[in-house]
Amino acid sequence: MLKVLIWLILTVLSGGGVVVYALHQQYEEQSTEFRILYRDITVKLSQNDVILALLSNSSDLTVVQQKFPYILRWQSKPHEPPRPEINPARSGAYWINSPQGSLLIDLPGLLAGLVHSQKFHHLSLSWQGMPLLIQGAEGKGDWWRWEKEVASPSQPLNLVVTNNPDWRSLPWLVLVLVGIFWALVIYFYRQYQMTKRQRNIADLRAHFSELAHLNAMGEIAAGMVHELNQPLTAILSYSQTAQRLIAQQQAEKAQPLLDASVVQTKRIGALLLAFREKLNSDKQPLQPVELRQVWARVVMLLSNEIERGKIAVINQIPESLPPLMASPLGIEQIFHNLLNNAIQAQKEMPQGKAWVAVNARKTADSIVLTVTDGGPGLTEQALEQVFMPFFTTRKDGLGLGMALTETLVQRLNGSIQVENSATGGACFTVTFPLSQQEP
Repeated sequence: MLKVLIWLILTVLSGGGVVVYALHQQYEEQSTEFRILYRDITVKLSQNDVILALLSNSSDLTVVQQKFPYILRWQSKPHEPPRPEINPARSGAYWINSPQGSLLIDLPGLLAGLVHSQKFHHLSLSWQGMPLLIQGAEGKGDWWRWEKEVASPSQPLNLVVTNNPDWRSLPWLVLVLVGIFWALVIYFYRQYQMTKRQRNIADLRAHFSELAHLNAMGEIAAGMVHELNQPLTAILSYSQTAQRLIAQQQAEKAQPLLDASVVQTKRIGALLLAFREKLNSDKQPLQPVELRQVWARVVMLLSNEIERGKIAVINQIPESLPPLMASPLGIEQIFHNLLNNAIQAQKEMPQGKAWVAVNARKTADSIVLTVTDGGPGLTEQALEQVFMPFFTTRKDGLGLGMALTETLVQRLNGSIQVENSATGGACFTVTFPLSQQEP
């Protein structure tokens, strides 16, 4: 909607500029036509003064009218009492008066060639507010108006013309092209923004992957300290006991203790090998993974948080669900992040009201997993940005969990979506294809 509004504003502004320019061009052209019309009318009216000055008592009116058919009458003697220089006789005719005599001029006949060739909507010639010639409509509502008094000492008529823009001659094709131009500009700018945003997200995810790897190393190291503590303690105990037995000349009893120390040492080696494999988890080969068992393990790992929040965990993953070809550690991280996110979202819920439900079903070519919680749900902004690195709704959150989850899902050629469920809580839907290829 915003893109349409921006396009509309840009098109209207640009198109308005084109229309204003085109109308200005029309106005200038018609102003030129008005100046030409004014000049021609001035020349025509000036001829009357010359004719009146040249006429004499011996002039033949018939010959004069043949040459100048717009002269209706000629009076060689001046009027008594004297008349004004112009004396309207009837519609479209007026007397030119001078001491030498008077001429009755047919104004439409005088200007017939000029007036009828004009394309103005309204044209009028008047003297002291009295119309002598009117052509076209009244012209009061016309857009443009030109007015000027004829520069003639004996016939100072007032010329007024009006007209409207010729809307049909506006550059409509240019206006359409302007709209198309801005649509293309907005489209390519939007594509540029999307490409830049995807590139930025990819950079953030790459950076986040390094941080997550370091974080995973820390968590694995902490677990390894706990796992190594038991065999190291056993080895220390066996070695100290064996030392005492050897000191007491009972070496034969120390042999089993030394064998047990060897077993514990081999166990440490196996734990370190597992530690190394976890550090290179992104290179682990795919193997069948039972989603129900992995979910149960994650619930056990987060049992303290679940018990602290009195959260009911509902496992609806069917036992008949086929194994998924995936990385066990990757699936465990996905489940861990989804469940932990659901727990964090319900921290403010009353005791006994919080719940998390997991469901899975098999389709023709995929496994669809849903994790739904009973929390307040996500805002519109969170629904759009929940998978962006460093976006979080918690004060103490880093905004990395959901971004890592999406990355892990995409590594398995899957997809993840989020929406608010009918009950109001968040519902994450993860789709894994059944056919996987090892990277």
